[in-house]
Amino acid sequence: MEEVLVFQHDPFEDLEFFAEVFEREKAGFRRIRIFQGEMPPDEWEDVCALLFLGGPMSAREEALYPFLRWEKTIIRAAAENEVPLLGIGLGAQLIASALGADVYRGRVQEVGWYPISLNAHGQVDSLLGHLPEKPMVFGWHEEGFELPTGALCLASSINFENQAFRFGKNIYGLQFHLEVTPQGIERRLNARAQELAKIPYVSPDKVRADTLSYSSASRYYGERILSGFIRRSTRLKPRKCREVRAKL
Repeated sequence: MEEVLVFQHDPFEDLEFFAEVFEREKAGFRRIRIFQGEMPPDEWEDVCALLFLGGPMSAREEALYPFLRWEKTIIRAAAENEVPLLGIGLGAQLIASALGADVYRGRVQEVGWYPISLNAHGQVDSLLGHLPEKPMVFGWHEEGFELPTGALCLASSINFENQAFRFGKNIYGLQFHLEVTPQGIERRLNARAQELAKIPYVSPDKVRADTLSYSSASRYYGERILSGFIRRSTRLKPRKCREVRAKL
């Protein structure tokens, strides 16, 4: 059975409701819990795509987290072999960095719900094009990324020029999190309460109130994007995933 390899960096940044989308699409997936030291399978014959989730570390911290260098090797090999990739949060930063772009610390942290703006490329993109021009999305990051050479910016926010990009036909990076659920957001708020207390312009209570207002629409956006990514990946049926594994 074809499957998507899902790289998870942190116990609080899981697939969340994306797991339901995989089930609804009757698509297989395999979690690689990097924070527990798990490794991808030896055989990649049935791997049709790779999904990189978020995490609290920086994509620049290869010395502290050696697995980041290993993941970037996977990303570069997958891109060379035209294997579909989707990165979320840290995952988007890893893809950008692996493809030669800079990752940098922003002027402010985006934590909670904020609007992004789809540009002309984003509005006609086959995955993001069904979103409204200025959707409210959930984010939790202080770093941003430049675009890899040849990539198209699809969306931006006031604080970060690049919120979504596409490289080639089937490589996507999303700085924001469409996989989140209200329960998952609450877990993050509780687990990182001390971190949030140091950011004076972030109110956990406002994040909770905004979650009630925007989570349903965000779920719809996320379902459409992931469903489209899964269908495209299984339709392409890449035959070179074993070459990606051989380069590790």
